[in-house]
Amino acid sequence: MNEPQWQQVQQLLRSLDQRQTLWLSGYLAATPQPQDSTPSTHSPSVLIAHGGETGNSHGLALKLADQARDAGIPVEVADLAQLRVRQLTKREHLLVICSTHGDGDPPEPIMPFHDALMADNAPRLEGLNFAVLALGDRSYEQFCVTGQQLDQRLEALGGKRLHARQDCDVDFAEPAARWSQSVLAALPKSDSAAAPIPAAAPATTTISRQNPLDVEVLENLRLSDSRRRQPIHHLELALETTDLALKPGDAVGILADNPPALVAAVLDACNLSGDAAVSVNGQSLPLVQALRQHLDLTLPSSRFLEFWAELSGNDALRHRASADSREQRQYLKQVQIIDLLTQAPATPEPQALVDALRPLQPRLYDVANSLNVIGDELHLTVKDYRYSFVNRTEQGIASRYLLALEAGDSVRLYPHRNARFQLPEQAETPLILIGEGTGIAPYRAFLQELEHQQQNRPVWLIFAEQSFEQDFLYQSDIQLAHANGALTKVDTVFYQDQPGRSLAAVLRDQDATLREWLDQDAHLYFCGDKARLTECEKALAEQLGSELWKPLGKAKRLHRNLY
Repeated sequence: MNEPQWQQVQQLLRSLDQRQTLWLSGYLAATPQPQDSTPSTHSPSVLIAHGGETGNSHGLALKLADQARDAGIPVEVADLAQLRVRQLTKREHLLVICSTHGDGDPPEPIMPFHDALMADNAPRLEGLNFAVLALGDRSYEQFCVTGQQLDQRLEALGGKRLHARQDCDVDFAEPAARWSQSVLAALPKSDSAAAPIPAAAPATTTISRQNPLDVEVLENLRLSDSRRRQPIHHLELALETTDLALKPGDAVGILADNPPALVAAVLDACNLSGDAAVSVNGQSLPLVQALRQHLDLTLPSSRFLEFWAELSGNDALRHRASADSREQRQYLKQVQIIDLLTQAPATPEPQALVDALRPLQPRLYDVANSLNVIGDELHLTVKDYRYSFVNRTEQGIASRYLLALEAGDSVRLYPHRNARFQLPEQAETPLILIGEGTGIAPYRAFLQELEHQQQNRPVWLIFAEQSFEQDFLYQSDIQLAHANGALTKVDTVFYQDQPGRSLAAVLRDQDATLREWLDQDAHLYFCGDKARLTECEKALAEQLGSELWKPLGKAKRLHRNLY
């Protein structure tokens, strides 16, 4: 502490009686400390750096840190998004846990670190020992490519590989555990290993993907017009706990169930009883429950293809299973699990079937309300997602599940922090909110929060959907926010009503206003459809020019939430 701080502490302590002093000491001892920290510039501890968008890499980093501390190894945990490459020149040991976004892109939050590491002027790292755990999805051609790039570049800059890189598919738990065990064994123990370093204080919530919260559905309202073929719904969920600690801009992970008809079809095709006992993540449960809640019954992996080809003895599938990875991926994009089961009938052992299937992945949905305004409810905006698959149209697992819910049903969910899509701390900073479709959801939460805080900041909403009459989502909320002054300016684009009109056109037509807001240090937010908003962002970058556009990213005035 500096001298003024210490004087304040002394003054406070002199004003407390014995009982108050005792309470304060216990309070300070129990206060949770941040689990991620800004790494020191020079430290003998091991740095565990994570990077991703879904929280998997962060969760694995925290678990690895706990294991390291138990083994007497001093560690720090940091987000790659907050790390500068030059900080690595003073480190001895670096463990990287990193995912790949989509088909080969680095996760958006870590792009600055990734670009700096790949740059020609990146510093040499001869004194660094490193290991990389790469997370990905084998159904994509560029499987784990971001982790591979980091691994190769760290070596090229002079780093020494502590342990071979491990590439993980979506069922990453087992290979990640093996990698963690091997890496910890390769790390030097601290001189104070006999006195284990205390673990970091637990997070303020015990609710997680592994321990989700069951919440009750209060209402499931259709927002879009009844004529809309792919409707958009507004879900209101009862929230009886404050442990979620969600802020506007955060999301929740929804653990959706597979459709009952699909579960029944899989059981029937395999000639299995749903009552058969199986084990999932060490938990014993009936096969029907495992298929409904825990396993992906849609996308076959290469492992499942090999398993089913061998079990069924089907020559065509055996040929596919023995093909190279590129040919396998092309084939697996054209079939779903039920197609394989019906094409080559076989009866597997229940546990063998469970082990061959990939885990069912959660889906993230932005929170559409501020808990400071409506604290006992959680609002979500859900679109009926459909996609073309070969010669048929399929409905998304999560959207089908959520849209079918009725009042009184329950949903399993957990909080997902989105620290890079939050309101700026400065109360006067202007906001330009650009949204497409369901991307309006977090902006509704923003507006509620701004009105609650009575912040008099300029806010410009630019929103796009298909039709004014059928799809003006949260129209009354937007109009009320505008009338109350929480929303300064509103522009809309409705594609069907205005053919050829785009979000980029709105910004181009109001170039002078846009530049005026940016001169006032406005923050730009993009939320919604990735294809359309990426196109909008590219057009905006050209419109403003690199001299104005690039500093926005460096100053962290660009916020993206694209899907």
